[in-house]
Amino acid sequence: MLDDGPRHLAAEEPSGRRGRWPMALGAVLLVGMAAAAAQRAGWGTEQEATGAASPGLASTALPTSTTLATTTTTTAPPRAATLLFGGDVLIHSPVWQAAATADGFDFSALLEPIAAQVTAADVALCHLEVTLGREGEPLSSYPRFRAPAALATDLAEAGFDGCSVASNHSLDFGASGVVATLDAMDAAGLRHVGTARSPEEDRLAASYDAGGIRVAHLSYTYGFNGFRRPVGEEWVADLIDPALILSDARAARLTGAELVVVSLHWGDEYRHEVSEAQRQVAEALAAEPGVVDLVVGSHAHVVQPIAKVGDLWVIWGMGNLLSNNSPGCCLAEATDGVLVTVAIGDLAPGRGTVGVTGITFTPTWNERQTFRVLPAAAALRLGVEDPELAADLRESFLRTADHVQRLGGADLGVAPDQLPP
Repeated sequence: MLDDGPRHLAAEEPSGRRGRWPMALGAVLLVGMAAAAAQRAGWGTEQEATGAASPGLASTALPTSTTLATTTTTTAPPRAATLLFGGDVLIHSPVWQAAATADGFDFSALLEPIAAQVTAADVALCHLEVTLGREGEPLSSYPRFRAPAALATDLAEAGFDGCSVASNHSLDFGASGVVATLDAMDAAGLRHVGTARSPEEDRLAASYDAGGIRVAHLSYTYGFNGFRRPVGEEWVADLIDPALILSDARAARLTGAELVVVSLHWGDEYRHEVSEAQRQVAEALAAEPGVVDLVVGSHAHVVQPIAKVGDLWVIWGMGNLLSNNSPGCCLAEATDGVLVTVAIGDLAPGRGTVGVTGITFTPTWNERQTFRVLPAAAALRLGVEDPELAADLRESFLRTADHVQRLGGADLGVAPDQLPP
């Protein structure tokens, strides 16, 4: 496998784009999301209960002065919620330098353009590909990543509820790095899964309440860049193994999970095509319908399709949410990412089987120098004065839409939440 890090810093790009994105962008996003929600009304997430007797009406079937009791049957309305997922958060040194302040680090300006959309989801999950450092520990970039602990706080403040953390960089600083990362996430109120501080913690899926639907989140990776888990402590980080994943998903359901999401760090870096190894894992998980509901992929650092394998929804790869991967080291497409909003709900009136009811996506572009995560269509709708930035956003949107839908996603109803002007 290739590595995640740039061999050198990105080539310098024209300046003049710095500054916080106007707060109006959040309003544009919320309008677009409302429109998308209206389009989803036909997906069956808001079905009306039928067959209930009208309360308060007396029966007139028999000519008698005796009042006949009527029976009223009520059915709980179907539940509906949204889950949001983002691509790799891979903090190279130029990214944390852009977030540096006199008092430490603040990534909130980088995440601000997407914060309204992230916060609007019932549950929002990111993929944290780096370890986080303790106070006083030196930061580190490629090939061993250690980012500021403030990142966890800023991800939480941007609206993320938790992150998958199993990746090829999970063991960059051994078990100590795992503990430091999870401690920082706990302090920020950011849930996590994929690495653990104990075997007891490893056995637990991350659990979320999404509109009254209990969602379990699991996380696994293909490997650790040559590092090995301590003998007897393999629970410190989870490797991809379809049999293990299915076992963990069944266990989560036994403890009350109604929908199971599995995050997989997999695939070939900088390739939009789904690898044979990815297909084999997805087919193994799909072979037992009703155990895993959704697979969410990371690691390729470019956007891959959204499709189905049997009845299993697979988001093969979401590209980069926040990183320094760029044309200077990799591909132009390495600046692309996608936020995926998954509608879930009861598939029949009255708290029946829960499943995915629809998927929309938001192409994002990670601006160089400022490292702001810009939702491409919303930014263009708001108005972009810099013609170069406008061109970058439009090209990024078109690339991402093409790659997301190229395995039949459009036929499955997978669509962008809004279009650029």
